[in-house]
Amino acid sequence: MSAVEQLDIFEAARQRDVAFDQVVEHSDDTYRNKLWATIQALAAGGETFCADDARLMAGDPPAACSTNLVGALFNHAAKAGLIRTVGFTRSARVVGHSNTVRMWRGVTG
Repeated sequence: MSAVEQLDIFEAARQRDVAFDQVVEHSDDTYRNKLWATIQALAAGGETFCADDARLMAGDPPAACSTNLVGALFNHAAKAGLIRTVGFTRSARVVGHSNTVRMWRGVTG
């Protein structure tokens, strides 16, 4: 039996970010741009929103596109200072099985 070594928290975060970058890089350009524009519009609206709201507006990713693109773009928006976490809620999507999702708000100024 082999022991699995746990990653340092900073290395784990680095690997997560690399994976997010790969998902974004290899995604469908049309859908990625539509979803990014949706996140920007929601951020500019001043209200709180979650990924469910963005998916309702932009639609689900096309079949050949990773569903991880939604989370990856939200991560990019947060790192770019466009949005910030303001709480948590439960997903209303049936396939989400009421999982916990972040609530976001656009960063002003």
